Amino acid sequence: MPPLPRLLHRHLSVPLARRLTPCHPCPPAADVFLRRGLASSSAAAAAAAAAGREKSSRKTLGYLVGVAVAMVGASYAAVPLYRRFCQATGYGGTVQRRESVEEKISRHARVGTTPSREIVIQFNADVADGMPWKFIPTQREVKVKPGESALAFYTAENSSSAPITGVSTYNVAPMKAAIYFNKIQCFCFEEQTLLPGEQIDMPVFFYIDPEFETDPKMDGVNNIVLSYTFFKVKE
Repeated sequence: MPPLPRLLHRHLSVPLARRLTPCHPCPPAADVFLRRGLASSSAAAAAAAAAGREKSSRKTLGYLVGVAVAMVGASYAAVPLYRRFCQATGYGGTVQRRESVEEKISRHARVGTTPSREIVIQFNADVADGMPWKFIPTQREVKVKPGESALAFYTAENSSSAPITGVSTYNVAPMKAAIYFNKIQCFCFEEQTLLPGEQIDMPVFFYIDPEFETDPKMDGVNNIVLSYTFFKVKE
């Protein structure tokens, strides 16, 4: 047999099992390394999940604390906020900032508005529970015409044996007439401190908007009641 055919014959006669090299299994060290890597990944994922839960809990706690603080702050800011609301909307007879008293009266004087109706302004006074003051209007009523200014007084007396600080709120009735009742100067929303047995007179300077005269919604409204309520300021 020639040399080349003899080599082919020898190669083909080797069993197939001997010609195929078997794959070697992973060394023990590599297997341990792989298992440690998987364990580390699981631990990291668990730590990340725990951190996420803790962060979420902190956010929730912060939100609840913020809500509680906001509620406490709102209770203390109620009077200033009410004052700003009245100034912005004219509610309760507060002078709106869009036009001054002098400008409005002057404008109606230029156009020749001549009021003819006479309105009775009645005064009322109250104190909240726990307020040891005597608080009364000095006069029960006054009569004014739209566009005219008027001055009234309230009297407050501290009936307790200790200094007391109070603050007042007010309202005007009927409510639909409140936008025409404008106070130029008053003691509302300002803290007043009275010593034991002390008595003071507090002025209210006001006017009725001249446009009250021409508003058909004010037909039949001949009496307006101005009420004040004093509250004790907590120390």
